[in-house]
Amino acid sequence: MFRTIRSPLLVALAVLFVASAVALAADDTMLGTVQKLDVQKGRITLQSTEGKSVELQAPAALLAGLETGDAVEVKMSGQKATMIHRLEGAQQTDTGSTKQKQYPGGMRQTE
Repeated sequence: MFRTIRSPLLVALAVLFVASAVALAADDTMLGTVQKLDVQKGRITLQSTEGKSVELQAPAALLAGLETGDAVEVKMSGQKATMIHRLEGAQQTDTGSTKQKQYPGGMRQTE
């Protein structure tokens, strides 16, 4: 009886293991603007292009060279930044009471 249960059980455990590994490896990507930086604590606060504010943990090496107001692309896993790329081509324009940022590829953010 144990032999008949063992094979399906091993298959189920293998599927569960693979599914959880894939879920953990999934990274999200976000475009946004740096609102706050705390290199010593390893924290960065971003405002996404959708207007959502997000605070992430990040190694100091990823935060080096960033400044408040920089347009960035961030890959994250959960609440941790795994890659931060400053978007050099982002231009901020002032249109009276609102500000717009033009990102490479035509994406815009209104503040």
